Amino acid sequence: MSMEQWGDPVEVGDEPTRGQLPRLLVALVGIGLAFGAIFGVGSWLVGTFSQTEAGLCRITVAPCAELSVASVEELSGIALPPGTEVRSGYAQELGTLHEFRAEVVLPEGGLVTMSNAYEEIDALLDLPEAARDLREVRLWERPLSAGDGFSTAVTGTRDGRTIVAFDELYTPTS
Repeated sequence: MSMEQWGDPVEVGDEPTRGQLPRLLVALVGIGLAFGAIFGVGSWLVGTFSQTEAGLCRITVAPCAELSVASVEELSGIALPPGTEVRSGYAQELGTLHEFRAEVVLPEGGLVTMSNAYEEIDALLDLPEAARDLREVRLWERPLSAGDGFSTAVTGTRDGRTIVAFDELYTPTS
């Protein structure tokens, strides 16, 4: 190929090219919006396909179903009296991690026997947020058969009603 086939050289001006910065910014914003949409939709889909009564709270944006009294009884090992309300609660199993937290309000005059599954302790623990304003507080601990973690409960009164707050987090050993 000879130089004659390429044509004559053309002078290029010293002026900078315009419009590159706005195009770059628009492209970066578009990429960010695309990633955000993919993450949001993916999180919602994973949560809806994996939804159980206990939900996937604090992991996805999918709404969590409330725990029933029967679920709290099963997870805590405690028989609750009729009329008990679950004020808040969730449970999840993520791989080998088991987590369960719940706050229940017993009906007026309702009694619960904690000693069937828990042992009363005198240790000063960090009280769960739900139990910080309770009166006549008693601390309970459930022995874990195997694994690392804790299983505690706090009982007390608020506005004349008995409150039980369960807090459990453990990883079983294999």
